[in-house]
Amino acid sequence: MVTAVIFDLDGTVLDNEHKWEMVFARVAQLNSLPVNQGRWVHTPGIGVRPNWEMTSETYSEYAKQDDEVKVTPGVEEMVAEAKDQGWLTALATGTSWNVVEKELEQLNLWLAFDVTTTGEEVIFNKPDPEIYTLTVQKLGVDPESCWVIEDSLAGVKSAVAAGMTVMGLVSDYASAEELKKAGAKEVVDSLAEAVVLLREYGEKERGSN
Repeated sequence: MVTAVIFDLDGTVLDNEHKWEMVFARVAQLNSLPVNQGRWVHTPGIGVRPNWEMTSETYSEYAKQDDEVKVTPGVEEMVAEAKDQGWLTALATGTSWNVVEKELEQLNLWLAFDVTTTGEEVIFNKPDPEIYTLTVQKLGVDPESCWVIEDSLAGVKSAVAAGMTVMGLVSDYASAEELKKAGAKEVVDSLAEAVVLLREYGEKERGSN
């Protein structure tokens, strides 16, 4: 029985991976690194962790970007569907709280999630399961009863390792085949598809009761 839906942030709830691309390219340039070697500064699903000084620099550069962050189409519908089903909702992201707080406020998403877990709250980030394990502890539910929506391979592996069922969102960083291989039970090309799948699972559960 499903009790909660947990969302990743960057690239899933927010359509902002292009913004991170510009940021890590800029940080690489500022540190005299070839741009392609700056990729480690922000790996989708893992977050900024290899070097704390560059971590601070990266988030500072991100905050300077003028690009408006947009909600990925379908997010509001997914949250509404989860609420209609009586499920809890949560956000689990390796991004720092000061960035998350600002973006949730700007996009009026404060009330969308019952629980939010950010990178500062864990020692190990995705693909380690810690962030998802902590999130279900906050929710007070069993991991086996949770669906996770993720667009990165690290995120999928993290949620699977925590004992959750994952719906993988195809992105420039992860194909349907790669998401399946990482452990995703379902794979979708858009959140509109994800809404339909969640509704179908909810209907099946109600029909079996």
